[in-house]
Amino acid sequence: MSTEARRIALDRRVCVVHEGRIDIRPERAALIGPLIGLIIAGSLFTAIALFSNSLSVYILVPMLLGAVILTPFSAMGFLYSLIGAAVVIETAKQSVRFHQGVLGLGLGTVELVPFWKVDHIEVEDWDMGEVTIGPRAPVELRAWDIILVKVSGKRLPIAQVIAPANNDLIDEAWDRAVDAAEAIGAMVDKPVVITAELEGTAEAEATPAAAEEAPGRAEPAAG
Repeated sequence: MSTEARRIALDRRVCVVHEGRIDIRPERAALIGPLIGLIIAGSLFTAIALFSNSLSVYILVPMLLGAVILTPFSAMGFLYSLIGAAVVIETAKQSVRFHQGVLGLGLGTVELVPFWKVDHIEVEDWDMGEVTIGPRAPVELRAWDIILVKVSGKRLPIAQVIAPANNDLIDEAWDRAVDAAEAIGAMVDKPVVITAELEGTAEAEATPAAAEEAPGRAEPAAG
């Protein structure tokens, strides 16, 4: 069996599927912002060290404060993007771990869910409405939320997928959302329930019979 990891792009995160393990972690591009912050902070400290005798105190103090504030936040963001994960699913430990965000470097556990406490994985609509980008006209978006639903009924968001309301882009984003949900469902050995409306996706054209035959999925809710 191939041990090569499969990557599924999500909103600001990526689902990395290994054999026996799934990581929901920041995408690689998330390293850029913290890295720029570290470079700026380093440049400020270097400038202070080289020109402290010639610069006015009114310039040195803001430079020092900026470097002192920027350095820890950039370092935490860099480490979180490099080694942190928002959610880790492991068959060896039979658990789903929801980790802390940037302040916890994506390492500390916020909630631990054993596989036997998982009822199902759900893909539901995530209502974002219209988004205005600068002076442009409002952009209509379609978004889906991948949810872990516990036996107790508690719902824990895992990740989201967003796409402009364009048929081709919607189909591609919808496939990514379902692929990620099915990979998680297979890992925890629980069904995937789709409650999102399929209007605008290629799957919406499928017959009801075909939808019922799809393994591990529930029939989508009526729109």
